Amino acid sequence: MYSTIPNTIPKWPTKWLDMMRTWKSAVTTGDDARGRENTVTDTRTEAGLAYATGAEADAVLTESVTQVIRRQAAAHGDRAAVRWRDGAEVKSLTYRELAEAVNAVAHSLSGLEPGSRVGVWSRNSIEFVLLELAIGTRGLMMCALNTAWTDAEAAYAVDMVGPSVVFTGYDGLGRPLEDRARQLAADIPVVDIASLSGLAPAPESFLDVDPQTPYIVQFTSGTTGFPKGAMISQHAAVNGGWLRLQHSAGTEDVSLNAVPLHHVGGAVSIVFGALTTGSAFVVLSKFDVDEFIWLLGEVGGTHFGGVPIMVERLLNHPDVRSKGRDVKVVGLGGADISPFLIRRVNDELGADVITTYGQSECPFIANSVEGDDPDLIATTAGRPGDATTLRIVDPGTGEVLKFGETGEIQISSPMVMLGYYGDPERTAEVLPGDGFLRSGDLGSIDEHGYLRIHGRIREVIIRGGENIYPAEVEAALSTHPDVTGSAVVGLSDPSWGETVAASVISTNPELTGADLEEYLEQRLAHFKIPRTWRFVAELPMTASGKIRRVEVKAGMNHRAPSAG
Repeated sequence: MYSTIPNTIPKWPTKWLDMMRTWKSAVTTGDDARGRENTVTDTRTEAGLAYATGAEADAVLTESVTQVIRRQAAAHGDRAAVRWRDGAEVKSLTYRELAEAVNAVAHSLSGLEPGSRVGVWSRNSIEFVLLELAIGTRGLMMCALNTAWTDAEAAYAVDMVGPSVVFTGYDGLGRPLEDRARQLAADIPVVDIASLSGLAPAPESFLDVDPQTPYIVQFTSGTTGFPKGAMISQHAAVNGGWLRLQHSAGTEDVSLNAVPLHHVGGAVSIVFGALTTGSAFVVLSKFDVDEFIWLLGEVGGTHFGGVPIMVERLLNHPDVRSKGRDVKVVGLGGADISPFLIRRVNDELGADVITTYGQSECPFIANSVEGDDPDLIATTAGRPGDATTLRIVDPGTGEVLKFGETGEIQISSPMVMLGYYGDPERTAEVLPGDGFLRSGDLGSIDEHGYLRIHGRIREVIIRGGENIYPAEVEAALSTHPDVTGSAVVGLSDPSWGETVAASVISTNPELTGADLEEYLEQRLAHFKIPRTWRFVAELPMTASGKIRRVEVKAGMNHRAPSAG
């Protein structure tokens, strides 16, 4: 079909890829894991060292994308696999039909050599799902571009991975991306992703692919510079979905979540969570409250998820109780969660709430479980997932800390990336060869294995030798009834080294920094309280919804500190 697409050769050295596979083998066999309900106790945890290990190491799947699709088509051929809205009706593909449709797309990609990169720049669609799975069955690599990126950001990513072809659709506002793609990738074939819909049946084009084959290049958010490309293997993608949902979803379940497929939350958690558990998922092109509620009732949704503000808007819809009558589980993540919101889900929908922690370099790290106390769900990231070991390490000395102490979260897991695409130096910084990924996140583990997130290492504010974590201050600010958002940063100070500053979104135009300082006096140590304030209508964010703290700090530097 795409006769203009040239065959290409993988860009990374085979020797380096073999080294990454050796490292992955050490990760997946290093630590014992038993019992999901309680983290493993060993000599390290008995000594009070901050380790926590999830359960059931033998639950890890060893299949490639091709093998998962074939297995589910044989076992659940007549069950719905994926559903989507088309005008006034809901369409669907069974697992057998999904396998056939994916094979037709895979056949259209058969001119590409295994290891070739395939660019995808589109909002969510059924064609995106088919393309993602077909890329896996051919041993290719999916490089999905964020639809909110500027041309410069997209061009940087394209130059990094050198795709053989770029498939385009629409951005989040419904604007076509094809012309933009042709301008920033003038020498690369650009194909309308809609052309993948309704392809004729084709000869078997699935390949037997090594599960450790690089599969998804997940671009990081780039909060401190241009994004890196985390290479996720087929093994990591398959298990990132399976280990997240195996305890909470089954063949009768249907999930709805508007998370974009250019993010691991969509491409891994949603797609492979459903595919590996034999459940169904609904493709949502964007988040629209009315459409979401309508679909929830039409498909009998049992699971849905999103960031807290999305779930709040859904709960406020007058039809949520009637349309959400089948909902059992609501997934929350991406922002601070209030116990009040969790209790609303429990009381108004009769559903459990589950939170999940992951990152581009490891799609699934930890989660809460059904029945956890609302306050625990709101204040922790849960416990490590199956086959996953976490430890908390002093970022300066490399020493493993004690329970309750704050340090870098390090991860040993079958979901850890192979490395950063084309960047062995930065790969070595986070994967030094001891079987643990350096996450760059700060956290602590308690004696029950629950993980608390305290922010990023580079975000720590050091005032007079005291470490201050912006996440802690922001959490305290979030409890004020007039504060709807905040970003806390450190400003250079000749006496203290750094002082604490906060940029705040407030619903009360009369609110002052002095008011907030008084409010925080009963909630934080005095040295953690911001003394420089800026009230704003919105905070600068990356395309993936993370705060651009460099820009927050730049906007704060001209602000005078308040008294106190």
